[in-house]
Amino acid sequence: MNEKKKVLFDPGYAPIVIDSIGQVGYVYYMFSAIPNLKLKRLNFPMTFKKIEKLLKINVSFYLGCLLWANIISTCKDCEIDGNKLLGENAKEDEYTSEINFLIDFLEKDFPRDCKYFMNKEYVSDKKYLKVLKTYKDFLVINKGFVECSNTNQIKMPEYCKKFNSEVLETVREKINLAILNKDITSLFDCYDYIL
Repeated sequence: MNEKKKVLFDPGYAPIVIDSIGQVGYVYYMFSAIPNLKLKRLNFPMTFKKIEKLLKINVSFYLGCLLWANIISTCKDCEIDGNKLLGENAKEDEYTSEINFLIDFLEKDFPRDCKYFMNKEYVSDKKYLKVLKTYKDFLVINKGFVECSNTNQIKMPEYCKKFNSEVLETVREKINLAILNKDITSLFDCYDYIL
């Protein structure tokens, strides 16, 4: 009997980002809960630094997911191992809620609060929104990965670049190094390979 080849759903990102994913909303919620406007003004620069750091990690994670999905989608007819979402019953607004929050936060809330509390314009790195919007498209076309048990089922947004064999190896090495060094933000070196 010929056993089907397997690929990992997560190449090793989870232990690196476990403390950061979803934390932008939490930090912002805690800041928003401060009742005194003067205290908010004093607290915002510290909150700003925390949020900036968390945003970079979160967006890097989503970029890393796109890069990894592009790699495993080139492996034909392989079983995907470790997809904990498989078989779940989730609606689009449920599996896109975090990404929608980050997009709205970067486009509206964070710039507004930077202007109000620090009297400075905040313009996010354009790559951030591109990654987040691409990841949302990726989530939607893959229905939150609830049906992805095989690499043949992984769909990439049409505007994502396909990896040739040389780029594929370069990206795979960068992913391995990012995991080894526990520095997921280094994956931004691969941004131009996919978007």
